[in-house]
Amino acid sequence: MSYSDSYKETLKGLHESKAFGTKSSIPQEVIDCIEKYQVTSILDFGCGKGNFLNTLKERYPDITVFGFDPGNDLFSTLPDTVDMIYSSDVLEHIEPEHLIETLVDLKTRCSKVMYHLIACHPAKRIMNDGRNAHLIVENPKWWKAKLQGVDYQIISEKIIQYRATPKKGPPIDVVKYIIIVEG
Repeated sequence: MSYSDSYKETLKGLHESKAFGTKSSIPQEVIDCIEKYQVTSILDFGCGKGNFLNTLKERYPDITVFGFDPGNDLFSTLPDTVDMIYSSDVLEHIEPEHLIETLVDLKTRCSKVMYHLIACHPAKRIMNDGRNAHLIVENPKWWKAKLQGVDYQIISEKIIQYRATPKKGPPIDVVKYIIIVEG
């Protein structure tokens, strides 16, 4: 997995925020994949503080769960292979020059299925270097082409759109792309 040292330090700063990297509920599509593919190991790619990992461990004690997040030193090691890779609001944070390499790397580590939820809109958060936290803001069609370009086999896809009103700032048109691919 490749990323710049300066970006890794920026991510560490973002993870100090209480609201960053805190997702813990398991989406129904993930539950369905675990059952359908008889998953015995999962990598939470971009696991933040590890809350989702803990939820997975509680619900599925017989599944081996790994976490990776370059912004959290507790999760700095990637497993060689897993049955399933899960990422939620992660791929849009990859430095654009490292995206294809990252997608290829994930594909080589996954033996069965991947679930990716990709934010296709600017983030509310601006990083300390002045960039939007979503380094890649592209539409679902663009993401689909990128994933297919590294030979991901799409099982299902869904687009979620709504208007969010943050506590500060103007409303945001949210677009989330959920894509499930075979490994």
